[in-house]
Amino acid sequence: MLPPNARTRWLNGTCDSSVDMELFLHYSLIPSLFIILVLSFLQRREQRRERDDAYLLRNRFGMVIPLDFVGTFSNRWSYGIAFGATANKVMFLFSEGYQPLLVPQWAQAFVLLIGGIEVGLSHFPFFACLSSEFGLVSSILGFSYSLIWFVVTILYIIQCPHGQFVGSYETIAFYWPSLLCLAFLLGRFLHIFAKSLRVHLGWELQTEEKPFLEAHQAEHVRQLLRTRPRQERNKSWFQTRIYEWDPYFQFPSRMIGTIVLAFICLYLFIVIEFCVFVYVRDALDVFEGELESYITSMNQTGTPALLQVKELINISKEVWVVTILPASLTCVSYLFHILACYRKHIKRLWAGDKHFLPLKFHNPSSSESVVAIARYSGWQIAYILWGYLIIHVMQSLCGLAITYSLVLPVIHHQALEMLQGLGIGILTVSIVLGLMVLQVWIAASFFLQPKMGTDDKQKPLALNNRQQEAMWLACKLLSGGPGAVLAGDRSLSRQTVGKPHCCNHEPSGSPWALQPRSHSACLLLNVLATVSEPVFTSAVKCGLPLTEVGTSTNGTRAHG
Repeated sequence: MLPPNARTRWLNGTCDSSVDMELFLHYSLIPSLFIILVLSFLQRREQRRERDDAYLLRNRFGMVIPLDFVGTFSNRWSYGIAFGATANKVMFLFSEGYQPLLVPQWAQAFVLLIGGIEVGLSHFPFFACLSSEFGLVSSILGFSYSLIWFVVTILYIIQCPHGQFVGSYETIAFYWPSLLCLAFLLGRFLHIFAKSLRVHLGWELQTEEKPFLEAHQAEHVRQLLRTRPRQERNKSWFQTRIYEWDPYFQFPSRMIGTIVLAFICLYLFIVIEFCVFVYVRDALDVFEGELESYITSMNQTGTPALLQVKELINISKEVWVVTILPASLTCVSYLFHILACYRKHIKRLWAGDKHFLPLKFHNPSSSESVVAIARYSGWQIAYILWGYLIIHVMQSLCGLAITYSLVLPVIHHQALEMLQGLGIGILTVSIVLGLMVLQVWIAASFFLQPKMGTDDKQKPLALNNRQQEAMWLACKLLSGGPGAVLAGDRSLSRQTVGKPHCCNHEPSGSPWALQPRSHSACLLLNVLATVSEPVFTSAVKCGLPLTEVGTSTNGTRAHG
């Protein structure tokens, strides 16, 4: 990432601004602490001591809770936008660019911790004013604090709108998400002020701020208590393939804030990456100029290799820019995938189903659970950002491979040779797939016997053909070519989307990510567990009819 002494130069180039955002962040702690003290004075402590008459403040200065990270469902998008307003500072912390103190290298972790606490305190009033019960006072304080940040950011952008990497409007590209979030917060605080003022004047009745049970939770309980479940309606194409709205479920504020912050941080990360790309591209342009001068001085001697290097540089730059869009769309789709999996897993946990979790997480410790709640958002955003970088690199490499194998031969008038090689490759893959289909047909025709019961859905293994099956498996074990080809194909496809795969028999932490071709180990375990089960083996060797064995082997029915 960028060094600490280059962050101001990176944003503003040679521009001299009268607004120092880092210095303003330090000074913003003064109004932030003032707002926290005012809200704390208004908040009364719920737990009283034995001698209340000994305290003159009448239980004032209660604890100001900015956001309940576990079960808050009100003002979800307001909290999410408030998280988005902190995205710029979060990115500085992620890149280790914000360091308020100059200390030795070994103390950098403590400095980053202090910087994170300072950023958290500077943005604390946004959340505290949104969650405060005293809407009239908190809306005025929140609006004033948001307006200060909005005006200072506008002045900073107006004075230095350009940068030294992207050039025109670089600072605008970096700060407009925060401006949009601050503008939304200004409107939200105005709405809270108008609503609180009408309640204070008696024009409206004050609604219950904290209901006993949220509406969607109450509907969920009613659905469970119904004797007859509702008939499912026909789902549309959008509901079947993209998203189906559930009236009995809502994402908490924690997930909404995490996703909004991840979206903005991903955008800022792409902007930073593009700035670095522009810097590298300029350096490569200088290198190309020196390379052309060298070619001219060599009097066209040895130019083919140098021209290939120049061609590689140009193609790499174009491919890197082109793959920004698919890499970013992949990460965006993964963010929606996180929400879909969260809803599915929460519903399964509500029903008491923990089988999709690894065994060590069935009964986690309380301390680890509390820490996980605190660090989930930061870790998830970090995984998204690093995942985007890995996906972008892998897709760029795949783009280079496609360009050199398909595009350049056409440009260099070698299309016939390219088509010939492509045809041979397609024929090879077709033969491999045909052999795999043939293997399934052979197994169904020679190694299975007719169904033993009308309720059986599949044919059982034929024990009379065990010797032929062993011979066939031995031959298959020594000829693993198709499996190697498909394994390479799958590994390449997973690396393209930044998802490496390791074959193991451990329960997966993300079972929704399993693909049909990754079930070979599971199928192998099923077969081996059936044919090596002690009851099954003893029944076969004693000559007992296997239909009498039934489900004595842990519910597994053995067929003979």
